[in-house]
Amino acid sequence: MSNKKLLAGFACSALFLAACSQTATETIHDHLEQAAEIENEGFDTQQQPLVDAEERGTELYSQIVELDMDQFEEIVELADQAIETVNERRELISTEQESIEEGYSEFENAEASFEDLEDDELKVLAEEMQTAMDERHGSYQTLYTLYNEALDLDEQLYEMLKDEELDVDTLTGHIDTTNEKYEELQEATNNFNDHTTTYNDAKRAFYEASDLEVRFE
Repeated sequence: MSNKKLLAGFACSALFLAACSQTATETIHDHLEQAAEIENEGFDTQQQPLVDAEERGTELYSQIVELDMDQFEEIVELADQAIETVNERRELISTEQESIEEGYSEFENAEASFEDLEDDELKVLAEEMQTAMDERHGSYQTLYTLYNEALDLDEQLYEMLKDEELDVDTLTGHIDTTNEKYEELQEATNNFNDHTTTYNDAKRAFYEASDLEVRFE
């Protein structure tokens, strides 16, 4: 079962170096960097625990398939432990999704100042940045949905393994379905990461064309 690996939020972070009266570009900068901070905090908090829970689930599954039906009680015990990792992942991905939504809401606050931009080039770059962010946000919704569907399939698998009368063909069919779902999830993850890169590039282009003095990390 593949791990879900995301870029660490907004990889392109900029430190605002100029301090004077608040212009439209400065207001936009403040909201964009606040959005980045919100997301980065969410990812930093959730990513490693997610990976750890996924790895524990994979290890438990490996232990289960090494056992035979004479060790059924141990199979049930391990399956219950694996279900606990599924529930843990549900909580973690939910918290991660909340940080995505909070960051997106903060980005929308920046949009309110786009119309105040006087430079035509900046307006075009701001529109490109908005499009990139909207597509990124949409790609995460797909990823989040697929991740939860994969979790449902994982839980169903572990419940099936607790059935002494489980039919092998039924189990094999479910495993195939689960693997297909994880393939979809990996594609969605790659898509989200690509959109994150596109957004970061668009944000950087906006900053570089503006009157802001920023330092990129």
